[in-house]
Amino acid sequence: MTTIAETVRVAQRRLTESSTPRLDAELLVGHALGLSRTQLLASLRDPISDETIGAVDRLLLRREGGEPVAYILGHKEFLGRDFIVTPAVLTPRPETELLVEWAVNWLANRPNARVVDVGTGSGAIAIGVALGAPESISVTAIDVSDAALSVAQENANRLCPGRVQFRLGDLLNGFDEPVDLVLANLPYLRPDQIDGNYDLVAEPRLALDGGLEGLELIDRLILQLPGALSEHGAVALEVDPSQSGSVVELMAAACPRATIAVHRDLAGLDRFVTGISRH
Repeated sequence: MTTIAETVRVAQRRLTESSTPRLDAELLVGHALGLSRTQLLASLRDPISDETIGAVDRLLLRREGGEPVAYILGHKEFLGRDFIVTPAVLTPRPETELLVEWAVNWLANRPNARVVDVGTGSGAIAIGVALGAPESISVTAIDVSDAALSVAQENANRLCPGRVQFRLGDLLNGFDEPVDLVLANLPYLRPDQIDGNYDLVAEPRLALDGGLEGLELIDRLILQLPGALSEHGAVALEVDPSQSGSVVELMAAACPRATIAVHRDLAGLDRFVTGISRH
């Protein structure tokens, strides 16, 4: 009789192109069994039915085709909370949690701040800030995609009802109110970084492609900052590690009075750039 442990090992061997084959295998087998990962690990010696093995096989075929585990499961954990994800949005990454943590710390003594999350996608940044910062702050989430906004609104309705406002729009165009904090995890990959990448093939190109140098949207947003930020406002932008120097230069040119800093992720890579206005 086949055990759960044997099924996980077979699944792991099949997922050679994944960067996390063991984790993927455990999550997919657990999903087929209706078990959490913790429950699965406690049940590895238990038998598994042929019917469930067939269900696991179908899930593995989807993963082997490049579909992210989060899309297969329909959700992804971010900051300890469960976010609904669909192919309309990028799956939230652990690295982005650091940007949210920085924002929450910056907002701690600014109870009346107005915050805008540009390119909100699943709503992870906006919702993470709304849940971590003072309730009196105002949070607006903007995206150019109707489908992405629908996912973000569904997540907000589940996790922080009434705390986030949503707006369809291109960056800060048409946003006339002064903003105290701009946050963004915009598309920053070059086309050559996306094409043929197993881990990205099923994710929305709109949320990944930043143009030939990866900086097209980031550059446009930075140019909008002088007319958008309040007198003592700030900005935090997630970037590809190779872009941090270029983003610092762009921000320094657009906001010469800002104090600019580069922040590293847990792997020691340059992950986001902040600018704080000083007048």
